[in-house]
Amino acid sequence: MKDLLKLSFFLAHGLLVLGTTTTGGPPKCNADNCYRALFPCPSPSAVSVASAFCATITASGTTATNYPIRATNACGSTPDRYISACKCGPTCSFTTTTTATATACPSATPSNGGVVYGDFECPSPSPPWTVQILDPSFSLSTTTTNSFTGNRSLRASLTSPSTCSGVCTNARIISPPLPITPNTEYKLTLATFFPNNANGGTGSTGFIGVQINGRAGLTIDANDSPGRQKWRFTQSPWRSLASETTAEIRIEWIGPPSFLDTVTFAPVSAYSGSTPPPLGILPGGEFENGLGSWTQQVPDPGTTAGVVTLPLPGQVNPDYRFGSHAWRVVSPQKPNPANQEFLVSARLISPTVSVIPGRKYLISFSTYFDAFGIGFVGLMVNNLPIYTRDPADAGQGGIGWWGPNTVYWTAPENASSAQLKFEAVMSEAGTMGVDAVVMVEVNPAAVTA
Repeated sequence: MKDLLKLSFFLAHGLLVLGTTTTGGPPKCNADNCYRALFPCPSPSAVSVASAFCATITASGTTATNYPIRATNACGSTPDRYISACKCGPTCSFTTTTTATATACPSATPSNGGVVYGDFECPSPSPPWTVQILDPSFSLSTTTTNSFTGNRSLRASLTSPSTCSGVCTNARIISPPLPITPNTEYKLTLATFFPNNANGGTGSTGFIGVQINGRAGLTIDANDSPGRQKWRFTQSPWRSLASETTAEIRIEWIGPPSFLDTVTFAPVSAYSGSTPPPLGILPGGEFENGLGSWTQQVPDPGTTAGVVTLPLPGQVNPDYRFGSHAWRVVSPQKPNPANQEFLVSARLISPTVSVIPGRKYLISFSTYFDAFGIGFVGLMVNNLPIYTRDPADAGQGGIGWWGPNTVYWTAPENASSAQLKFEAVMSEAGTMGVDAVVMVEVNPAAVTA
């Protein structure tokens, strides 16, 4: 099987390809971009519609004009292009029971993740994604050369010097309509990787943008932390409106070649309780139903801890806060070290999950602080400390903010299980919070730091 499957189904409006007719003779078969747009082999239903159209395009000596919408960008609005493509006919065949090439894929995003095949483990992202190539020098294809989870990712690349001048959308993928509940909190996840520029430079060349139901809410620049040549994992919140019962996700490339992987979209409530989460192996990391299968310890009797309703007092941004609940620790006054346990005022403990020895895991979560100098949140895995975050760290974003944290942990050769502990190490009066905890196995070869 080829490692790379080209997916350039659509071209920019008005693009013309060299002539498809022979002077003085009938149209000839040119398997060009018009042909590929008319007969997208990964979509049996589209091929069926195109075949029916071709059967009637010159019926009774009259040329039909009901051109399939998906092909008009590449074929234009004159019949000769369509007649030429129809002359070729479909080169792919399907049985009557085939609905999508993706059904034979080895793995896919769990169904409760909302986006089917969002991990791009299939040779093609379409179906169910609709692929639009707006810049003919741009290509979208799945690849096994660089992935975050699983074996494949979606690669966006330039096949020739871009014809785009200024800022423009090179390509996009569009999800099918996803059923959603009105007035409900959702979580979108995705992983991105930006290589260095073709000239070896690292100057910004654009970004990946995400829209859900036409509302732009997330952009990822090539030079956002942690920079180029590394995978970055992003969690992004989204709330449905009272009138919305479906969601359409559009992911657009504005400039830079890149890799995309691990796209999921699910209600925040799906990450609560004890059921398997839409992404990863750790249940209950959103605390929408309380602690659930998590536990807590509060060594300091002067401290209160537990799951509370959001927003927290003084909270100034919602970007890395998900749902309506989070774990919070409050010390109303300067803690007495004699009452603490190794200066720990409270700790949050995950359920034990199974891991594979030697495999690498992402641990992503959000932290909150209401003042500088109050201490830090520490993360331990199997009682070994691996990470700390305090309110002065650059990645936190500031006071009153929920800041994202990305940690990678490799399971030791003798470890078959893992348990996370978040410790609130408090030195002054203040408030700390933890939310949106995700743990997922990543590709061992993925460059993450």
